[in-house]
Amino acid sequence: MKIANILFNYKKSAHDNQILGVERCFIDYAKYLTLLGHEVISVLKSGMVYLDDVKKTDSQTLELPAFNQGDIFSILRLGLMFFKFKPDVVICHSGRALSFSRAARFLSIRKFPIIAIDHGINPKKFLKADYVLSVNSHFSRKLQKAGKPANRALVIPNMIEVPQDFMPLIKKSFRKPLKLGSLGRLYQEKFFDKVLRAMEILRERGIECEYVIGGVGPMAEPLKNLARELNLEKNFKILGWTTDKRKFFDEIDIFILPSFGETFGIVLLEAMLYSTPIITSNSWGPDEVIDHEINGLKVSKDDEKEMPKLLADAIERLMRDENFAHKLAQTAQKKFYENYTAEMVIKKLIEVCNMAIETFTTLKLSNPK
Repeated sequence: MKIANILFNYKKSAHDNQILGVERCFIDYAKYLTLLGHEVISVLKSGMVYLDDVKKTDSQTLELPAFNQGDIFSILRLGLMFFKFKPDVVICHSGRALSFSRAARFLSIRKFPIIAIDHGINPKKFLKADYVLSVNSHFSRKLQKAGKPANRALVIPNMIEVPQDFMPLIKKSFRKPLKLGSLGRLYQEKFFDKVLRAMEILRERGIECEYVIGGVGPMAEPLKNLARELNLEKNFKILGWTTDKRKFFDEIDIFILPSFGETFGIVLLEAMLYSTPIITSNSWGPDEVIDHEINGLKVSKDDEKEMPKLLADAIERLMRDENFAHKLAQTAQKKFYENYTAEMVIKKLIEVCNMAIETFTTLKLSNPK
């Protein structure tokens, strides 16, 4: 199969040149589709910090300026590539990639389906794709309500790669004080402050905790200030961007993802892989990945004032029943291997691509209302 894999970001990554979720997915698709023998060309905006990572996938690469939605030069270059490369299918990871690809397809006089991967919180911008693959069913339903047929608004989860030298962690008894951990960009909607406030509640119950966050972002100083205000500054540390995930999960007892708005939560998959007990909010993606009291605990994000207490209750529950906590972690790891490895997700992606190619000629590609 000949596949064009396209991502046009609006700007370079602002997070210390780190590769974020959408970029990681774009790179992983290129890597695994190429490894399986498909001919892949990866198209990206010029000057992106992840270019070297794309080149390591052994896919062909094409850089385009993609300055704005009206960049005719980039659209023409993309159309020329379509004409010469003759893709069987095009995969778009952003709204701009989709709009450019639709225009370039028309100019190239080639016929192929365009599949959009919906990573964000505005799925409607992908309505004009022939198929849309959302990372959670909430977004898929929104697309269907907006007029996308159910057989063209599908769900495909995110994935992570299991390291070649992966060795399972042997989780020991919980530490004293209990060690909590989170990963993610330090933004307000991540609700990391709720964990600090939960720690204050737990301290009042005689339970001492430590908390580490691996990440960068504008909420770093406000979080440190809150820790000082709550007299928790000695119990709290921001690690910066964390690349050694095995070390991170080996050094914590419970992983917490308290986000208000989480489209999927790749960090949950990492916690599942490293068999670490999970507490998460019931945000869109985590609500589907985690089954309450089966492979983790979920708390409601809907009442901000109540959330610290809910987190504190969940943390205390796991602390007081370590057997239950580790059983949740083992079940989560099993679910990860059954659903979220790169091999499993790419297999689903290839099935969708083949289906799209086979049915494309029968689709009426009229713009939705």
